[in-house]
Amino acid sequence: LQFAEDLANLLHHPAPRQWREVAERLKIPFDPASQYHPEYDGYLKGHPVKQADTVMLGYPLGFQMPLEVRKNDLEVYEPVTDPNGPAMTWSMFAIGWLELGKAEKAQLLLHKCFQNIQAPFQVWSESADGSGAVNFLTGMGGFLQAVLFGYTGFRVQKECLAFSPLLPSDIPELCIRGVTYLGCRMDWLLRKEDVCVILRQQAGSVDSNAKPCSLQVVLKDSGIQIPLMPGQPVTFPRGPGCV
Repeated sequence: LQFAEDLANLLHHPAPRQWREVAERLKIPFDPASQYHPEYDGYLKGHPVKQADTVMLGYPLGFQMPLEVRKNDLEVYEPVTDPNGPAMTWSMFAIGWLELGKAEKAQLLLHKCFQNIQAPFQVWSESADGSGAVNFLTGMGGFLQAVLFGYTGFRVQKECLAFSPLLPSDIPELCIRGVTYLGCRMDWLLRKEDVCVILRQQAGSVDSNAKPCSLQVVLKDSGIQIPLMPGQPVTFPRGPGCV
């Protein structure tokens, strides 16, 4: 609702007042003593849950919380989540652990997704035993998001495209082609020690109606700004930053 209101303002289309009122009054339970988010009021730690739900506050919702709380949510719900639950579940846990810099932990959980791929045509099923929905798009989508938004750390924010790449030990490099942002198209190559970005297409270079846009990489730790020029690769140390 907050995103919808922001978008309405950008488009100069007044948003209903109720949108903000509902957003501000939505309740997200929090246990200040244990520093975690209960699934619901009255939830008791250790009670089984069907699938990833509360852990999705961090991603994809992007609810702001201290890293300690994010970690606690993952640790509380991982051991009590139904192992035969929907295929999307472990992708969301993997993204959470990648956010916290735990690449190997994330990889172990991401591998659980493969239990939902059924022979002979490698079709995703809702449950690991093959039951439930067949050709389960939610499971496929969760896995793809773990790759596209987990390993890269991509987060589309109001002011920028943030990144924080991290690869597990069994993946030496990862290339993501055709990343489109503000009408520009980029290729990203993630490696253990560095990242290479190539601007393939600049906004306005093909579509004459598109507003020209110049991009630059800004490294969080050093503040270094690196302009992106079409066709010219730029390489910088692996770490958080934004475009």
